[in-house]
Amino acid sequence: MKAICEFCHNEFEAKTSRKRFCSKSCQYKNYYRTHPEFRRKQIENSSRRIASDPEARAVVREAGRRWRKANPEKARAATKRWEAENKEHVAEKHRGWFDAHPEKRKEYHDKWKKEHPERIRAFWKDNSTKRRAMKANADGNYSYSEFLSVCDDAGWLCVYCGCRLDVKTATADHMIPLSRNGANGIDNITLACRSCNSKKRDKTVEEFMDSLHKVRCFQ
Repeated sequence: MKAICEFCHNEFEAKTSRKRFCSKSCQYKNYYRTHPEFRRKQIENSSRRIASDPEARAVVREAGRRWRKANPEKARAATKRWEAENKEHVAEKHRGWFDAHPEKRKEYHDKWKKEHPERIRAFWKDNSTKRRAMKANADGNYSYSEFLSVCDDAGWLCVYCGCRLDVKTATADHMIPLSRNGANGIDNITLACRSCNSKKRDKTVEEFMDSLHKVRCFQ
């Protein structure tokens, strides 16, 4: 006897006229759908048991690994949905991992830049346009001779990493970034190498030095 499953709506061979579902799985899923409170209590009980029982957690992890291996596309889709719903948690986790593995961070960034040259060009073009606009609106200005005086006062050493610089490698860094209402006058300018200037971005001197200290601690 042919029948239509009330849950998945697939046709199946029914042994009796009272048969409503093609499988036990569809029968249980239909019950969960029509009794959400029962399903919620069941999930809560399972969560408490898993949290208090290490063996249960191990069983759940192994079951999850088997499911992900058997359903890679569904697993990727589920991961993307979870990450979209928990963006702040994911970002914080990534920052922590990269801070603890600076060499991996550099390897990842170098690979990404090599694979996306057009994104890099677009970024620097957009960044240069924004920076020119910020400089135009910022208070103050300075001359090249004033910047050379800053370099002489710093001994031609990067104030952040201490590397030796010259007129070709020296860059002017805004101690209080323009993006944070820093002035464009010489009093807000210090000497930095290109690498440190690029890494500092919109951080203050204190914030950048603190980030450098954290990276050295993990190395």
